[in-house]
Amino acid sequence: MSTRNLDTQSADFHFQRTACSYASWIKTISSLAKDFLGPSPTEQWHCPDIIDLPLLSSFSNADGSLQPHKLISPHVKTQHPESTLVRFLFRLQNPPTSVTSEWAKIVAASVELMSENLYKPPPPITSADDDEITQGVQVLQYLDQLKNLSSTFETSTEDSTGTESQAIQRSHSVDVLHEFRNVIIDVFMGYIIFQTHALSKQPLTGAQRKNLSRATQSSSSNAATNSSVATTDKPTTQISRTKDSSTKQLQSIQSRQNFQPLIYYLVGGVRGLFIASRNHQNAPVSECISFIQAISIISQKSAANRTPEEPIWKNLSAYIVKLFEPAFQSPNKIVSLPKPPTRNELAQAITVDFLNHWRDKQPSSPFLIPHSSRQITEK
Repeated sequence: MSTRNLDTQSADFHFQRTACSYASWIKTISSLAKDFLGPSPTEQWHCPDIIDLPLLSSFSNADGSLQPHKLISPHVKTQHPESTLVRFLFRLQNPPTSVTSEWAKIVAASVELMSENLYKPPPPITSADDDEITQGVQVLQYLDQLKNLSSTFETSTEDSTGTESQAIQRSHSVDVLHEFRNVIIDVFMGYIIFQTHALSKQPLTGAQRKNLSRATQSSSSNAATNSSVATTDKPTTQISRTKDSSTKQLQSIQSRQNFQPLIYYLVGGVRGLFIASRNHQNAPVSECISFIQAISIISQKSAANRTPEEPIWKNLSAYIVKLFEPAFQSPNKIVSLPKPPTRNELAQAITVDFLNHWRDKQPSSPFLIPHSSRQITEK
């Protein structure tokens, strides 16, 4: 992951509207996951001279050929000393199906949200040699295209039955973008937690706390005879209480914080954000620290060339770097997020990056965008 500013990219895209079901559209996008979510040799964890990547992949044991004593589970934590490393690396190397589905929904929601801005069919060029009817039909066909610019997967008013179908259709919405936005905020929160600990003094030991308490009590008993001491000690005691309260609040926030998005972002870039688990219980802070320390040692000893860059998600990476830049430029000062990510800006970056890569992979094929909800069916 590189925190340098990246040049954004944009282009003219080739779209084509089509009638399709939500499920089929998601299936089409999901089929591209290998190209969009596959590991890149530029990622910081990719050290094939030290990490046995074929062996790591074999731990899926898809054919059942590996004996239990030769297998390190990539899904369940075990007592093996490399259990955490294997589980974190395996997820980066082999994104689970649930990740692919969630990623496809994020892309679909982004494209749908941005389609009105990106899908702009050119107006017809009428010829003076054509009669008025031909010219009129050309203009009317163009205007009819404009009516279909907006796309939605909300349930049609003509079909109010089938609650299961409605639930499936409504699952495609900007809600997935809101969840992805929260993943990005989780990255920043994880960074702030680590930064707070790094900049803070070491917590007092039990003995130090007792000594401080005795000193405070002794000062309080002399307050009646020495008003200046009392004046000095009251603010000191209050500061200590405030710090204790803040420490407890920090521990509470930290206990429910998901650190895997931060760790995966550091070693896998934007792709890591799509792959990271959304459940903080799947990746406790101790395991995240253990993993990043291991990768740091491995990457230092590896001779593999890993220049940090985003091969696909260039606009999204540039957007995130811009959000985090003020904090990253002030490592010795705790800085808040000046401007939170928005769903529209995320959708725009995701859409442009996705369609740029689609065009590179499918230069002669338009990307299909569904028509209005009346032409979308659940099958």
